[in-house]
Amino acid sequence: MRIALVTNTYPPRLGGLENHVSCLAQGLRELGHEVWVLTLSDAPGLRDDDGVRVLTGRGRLPIAEVISFPRVGTTRRIARFLRENRIDIVSTHTRFFPMSLVGLRAARMAGLPVIHTEHGSGFVSTPSPIIFAGSRAVDLTMGRYVLRHADRVLAISSQSAAFIKRLGGVGAEVFHNAIPAPEPHPAPADRPGHLVFVGRVVAGKGWDAFLSSVAALRGRGIDVDGELLGAGADLEAARAMARGLGIDDAVSIPGRVPPSQVGRALAGATLVNPTVLSEGFQTTLLEAIAGSGRVVTYEVPGAQILADEGAPVVITRERSAESLTDVLATMLAAPPSPAPSGLIEQWTWPVRSRQYAGILAEVLRDHRA
Repeated sequence: MRIALVTNTYPPRLGGLENHVSCLAQGLRELGHEVWVLTLSDAPGLRDDDGVRVLTGRGRLPIAEVISFPRVGTTRRIARFLRENRIDIVSTHTRFFPMSLVGLRAARMAGLPVIHTEHGSGFVSTPSPIIFAGSRAVDLTMGRYVLRHADRVLAISSQSAAFIKRLGGVGAEVFHNAIPAPEPHPAPADRPGHLVFVGRVVAGKGWDAFLSSVAALRGRGIDVDGELLGAGADLEAARAMARGLGIDDAVSIPGRVPPSQVGRALAGATLVNPTVLSEGFQTTLLEAIAGSGRVVTYEVPGAQILADEGAPVVITRERSAESLTDVLATMLAAPPSPAPSGLIEQWTWPVRSRQYAGILAEVLRDHRA
């Protein structure tokens, strides 16, 4: 198949959505398909990423470094591109990104089917009333349109599927997130008392609950240390909070780090995931499990299914620092064993890419019937 993935953002930008689309593109390419990525950035051009061709247009009017807009006429240009390159099917990602609507409309102009993957599990969570109102308006118009007009809608989790039903009134097939297949490695040192936070250091992500819990555990005489990995608007506030709690010598807060360092931090450790944002399916849960670690988390998409499959995932009863501290203390008193060997295989991109290719073929078959 000739596949065009139309997305607002793509590596080298880092993030969960970007990693998902990049791994999917590479996985489809490794299966022998011809893959194009059409995206936006401040550096337009054409490049080859290990066989995946990436065509980048210039993004305009950026909002909060998250959303940017294509220039006028992009829909027609993409439709022409799809026809000239004999693309078979179009893939879009996340309902509120402008390129999802552009990709959908361009595909319709070219007479092609569209498969849309939804990565969110709720309306945007934000303390800003302006952003809240604006994002809700976008969801109820453009987002709803994308969900209702795609030929097939996939959801990154069951929570995401439920949100799609509420917003668009359409059913969605659950297509869970995944991670690259781990390289064979010796079992890491078992260190459940090494607590790790991974994510954007912004309001709602839980960095403050993480630091409060580390301080509270140490106050109870429990020997823990930690790492807070990620960048964001609240990074300096996090460092100041650690100093104020007297744990700056026990918790490293380096800012953004490469994925390899995240992997080393999670190996044999405990991922602490106290986010209250509308997450899709965080791959850090899988990365911690793949690294023979454990997870203590608020209720988030994917956590319960992983726990049900036998992964060492513990979910707090409440979304509070106090509940997080109590659950961590209980877990540390009797740490669960690492996940059984082989559990993570079904959560890797080689498996997920084959699944996606099968869905693409089915949608294309239905479209041509």
